[in-house]
Amino acid sequence: MSTSPTEPALEPALTLLSHTSLASPAATTSAAAGAMAGWLVAHVCHENLEHCGSAKAEDELRAIRDRALSLRRDLLALVDRLDDAARAVADAQRSSRLPGDLAGERLRALLFASEVPLRCAESCHALLNLAMKALGKVGVRGIADIGTATALAFAGVVGGSVTARAYLAGFPAGHGMDVTITRKRAERIFREAEAVRTQITDRVRQHLP
Repeated sequence: MSTSPTEPALEPALTLLSHTSLASPAATTSAAAGAMAGWLVAHVCHENLEHCGSAKAEDELRAIRDRALSLRRDLLALVDRLDDAARAVADAQRSSRLPGDLAGERLRALLFASEVPLRCAESCHALLNLAMKALGKVGVRGIADIGTATALAFAGVVGGSVTARAYLAGFPAGHGMDVTITRKRAERIFREAEAVRTQITDRVRQHLP
């Protein structure tokens, strides 16, 4: 595991967004936004290590930093899977199989596709929680980084959860596959992330000069 946020902050994410043939631009962008949020959280933690008043506080900041970098790597790794998921849905819709076979194939593709952006949303939600913890430890010194990371991470939550819901909307009534749990999971991630985003934004606003 890296001991400092030396990984490039923008290059991997911007490279991903330079592709014009993305099957799901919104989902891919959400992962890239989350990856940049992860780097920012790690950066602000690393930069404030020298201001820690105790070994315990320093260890806590290091733990937040390392977890943020881990989530960043996870999000970058999800980009190809997000694109694969969107293409699986498109391929199923263009399939030349018989209607009965096509219906089953398309539903399986939709179920797979919905899980991938949800993973992205969950990682971005975790980054929001890390940003909240970091803000409590770095205070006014890190409000710009934390505020920006929060906006990026929440964008990732929105892109991931809304994309998942869009895929789930393709399940017809009476299809025999229970997607209620997945749909509620997407709702919960969005709701909880929004609450954390609001708390951080309010605290950042209080520290504005």
